[in-house]
Amino acid sequence: MGWLVAASAQAACTRAVNVPLAPIGRSVSFDGGKAQGIYPTLLREVSAASQCQMDLRKVPRARLQTMFDAGQADILIPASATPARDATAEFVPLIQVRVSLLTLDGDAPVPRSLAEMLAQPDYKLAVVRGFSFGAAYDEAIAALRQRNRLIEEPDPSGVTRALRQGLAHGTVMAASILVGTLVNEPELTPLLKRLRVEPLDEMAWSASGLYLSRRSLDEAERRTLRTAFVHVARSGRVWQLFNDHHPPGSLGVSIRPLPP
Repeated sequence: MGWLVAASAQAACTRAVNVPLAPIGRSVSFDGGKAQGIYPTLLREVSAASQCQMDLRKVPRARLQTMFDAGQADILIPASATPARDATAEFVPLIQVRVSLLTLDGDAPVPRSLAEMLAQPDYKLAVVRGFSFGAAYDEAIAALRQRNRLIEEPDPSGVTRALRQGLAHGTVMAASILVGTLVNEPELTPLLKRLRVEPLDEMAWSASGLYLSRRSLDEAERRTLRTAFVHVARSGRVWQLFNDHHPPGSLGVSIRPLPP
């Protein structure tokens, strides 16, 4: 791959890069202690290209964010851009995503916006603790939490089970995350036929990627990693990995490549 040649010309990192990962559908999963899926594959390819050793290990998503905020993690992946993260880290886009309202079955009308959802006093949402999809999402989650209408789970599997048990009406995330979770877990796979995906007015297409910590990585290390990840994003490799790991036709409403 051409991006490998270009990235390998950069200086190697001086130490192992600390990359804690949380399970997230087909993007990140674990077989025993070994990370696998879209982003572990990508990280290992970038590691080989940039000569930067990557230390991948499993942590809960909420702890991952805490570690990154404290400078105990060098890379936060996957991640959406937020002002709070921009203050201490450098964002590198890899793909475009659109977050949607996901529900199981039912022909009843669903909220078309986060504002409409908040206005429905009985509507409950299940989310992954530590997820963030921008300011509008964060504000809605904070409001629902304050009103005791939020169920927070450690991972997408927990969210799916909350939906199946009727504890919440829906969840908000990129559909690819939930689809990947259902594909990964045989117990949950039958729910694929029941999954309903609806856009939300406030949640347009936006970039998703990773953050490089300014607290724990120096400029030379960030430059090496930035160059490698930019090359892989422009090469189309990230989009290829998403298609390789998801059922055909399942990505159109939630994932697309970066514009040229």
